[in-house]
Amino acid sequence: MSDWDDNRMIWSKVALAAAAGFAALAVCSGVTAAIFALALASAFNYLTLGIVGSSLHPALFLVGAATAVLVASAGLSLPPLALGARGRHALATTLLSSLCFCVFAFAFFLSTPVALVALVTTPIVGSLGAIWEGNTIASRPLWTIVIAGSAIYCASLLAFWLVSGDVRLSVLAGMVVASSSWFLLPGVVAMHRSA
Repeated sequence: MSDWDDNRMIWSKVALAAAAGFAALAVCSGVTAAIFALALASAFNYLTLGIVGSSLHPALFLVGAATAVLVASAGLSLPPLALGARGRHALATTLLSSLCFCVFAFAFFLSTPVALVALVTTPIVGSLGAIWEGNTIASRPLWTIVIAGSAIYCASLLAFWLVSGDVRLSVLAGMVVASSSWFLLPGVVAMHRSA
């Protein structure tokens, strides 16, 4: 094969991993919105005692939230699969990423810096878990991902603190910067694996 074919194959793997990360971000964003809508409908039940607004039985809320988390887990399996994880390895990586995403979903309402950490950690865990071979991870991708993840987290905190005025805009700015890690980090791992 020529150098041109090698480069094209490497960049196609990078694009596949980045697209899988973007698809996981899209699925998990929809799941977060669905869980928020379920929580809102359930809160009306307790706040208004069913007199005004919609009401949702707590059992329906739990079933809906569990279904949403399962859909999020299916979406979170895409980047490890694009990076070559298979079988139990892919399952373990997906479960760890799902745990990080659940931390984000609950921390979102409590503390924005903690939510930003969980949002950046989700693709870090998924990417590093996908390239775990035996009991080791190659040093070069490990340090690259740790440094890139830390830089994205610091940039998201900076965006969160620099946007002044409306609190919603500052949270949105931080989340947009942190969510860029979902497609950047799998692409970086794919680049290191292919090189």
